[in-house]
Amino acid sequence: MIRALIEKDLKLYFRNPFFALITLLGLASVVVLYYLLPSQADDSLSTALVLPAGTSAEMCAFLSDAFESDLLDSQEELLKAVEDGDYQAGMVLTDTVIDALVSGQPVNVPVYTAPGTSDDMKAALTDIYTAGLNNVNFTAAQKQININDQIVVFGPDFLGINEPLALRDRMLPMLIMMIFSIELMGLANLISEEVLRGTAKALLVTPLRTSQFFSAKMLLGVGLAFIEVLLLVTATGKLLVSPAILVTDLLVGGLLVTGVAFFIAAFATSFMSVMSWSVLFLLLLMLPGISIMFPTMVSVWIKAIPSYYLVDTLHRALNYGAGWGDVSLNLLILLASGAAFLLLGAGLLRRRFR
Repeated sequence: MIRALIEKDLKLYFRNPFFALITLLGLASVVVLYYLLPSQADDSLSTALVLPAGTSAEMCAFLSDAFESDLLDSQEELLKAVEDGDYQAGMVLTDTVIDALVSGQPVNVPVYTAPGTSDDMKAALTDIYTAGLNNVNFTAAQKQININDQIVVFGPDFLGINEPLALRDRMLPMLIMMIFSIELMGLANLISEEVLRGTAKALLVTPLRTSQFFSAKMLLGVGLAFIEVLLLVTATGKLLVSPAILVTDLLVGGLLVTGVAFFIAAFATSFMSVMSWSVLFLLLLMLPGISIMFPTMVSVWIKAIPSYYLVDTLHRALNYGAGWGDVSLNLLILLASGAAFLLLGAGLLRRRFR
């Protein structure tokens, strides 16, 4: 009976032109988008420096190399260049500042940063410039003993290494979540239509048990979602990176979106209602992807969204080679969240059958 229900639902799912189109087109578009994104990480940090008029050519060349900064002619030029985004940061050294540094006196040197720079990045840039000023002998044009150096790592740092990631690899967990969301909408609409048309009640009048009905929907939802995202991961060449963790995470992620689909179907009263609820949940579930794209701009509350544990596990496994010990807690939380949504959605749907 369960197999017959799954076969019926598969035909109904792909008989719907809208969901058949967005499922196939969505998968193809995401794969194309992945390969259009940069494959190499841009780990360069462009900075600028303004020195006092009359500084010797030797000193200019030395400081430009020491700070790895381009030399600009004036503070006004530097401020405009940083504001326009030509440089991530800039610093102005006046005669007064250099005299204080030469004599070993404390001095405040403003560090100008581009608009949108996070507080963590501002602090890191300030530390870099502070260490650089401490390490340079301005009279002899040479580097001194390194002091006050500190490495600041943003995001997970497995094995003590945190190499910059290509944009496509950083976005991949969010792209996978997009495919999951498409299947969420399709399954929610399928169940909602059966409830609204009375098909579900008619099926339950037969020897079919309610548990079999929900089992078929669950297997359909998890299976469709899993196959879709597995095709995506295979197309991106990431399947063999951490296959066991990857497959487990995708299966449990499929359970989560299936549970959410049950929950939406329990409240939806029409196709537009399904779409409205789905868009709301889609935005919420996609939000943790920002924590991967911009790790320093996300607050702790993002961990309250269950999909955080899905994309975080994907990110750690695919991009950093994390092991079971690194992601086991994530998978447990994700499994508990998926089961909770599944039970809650099924319970609410049962009430609509009566």
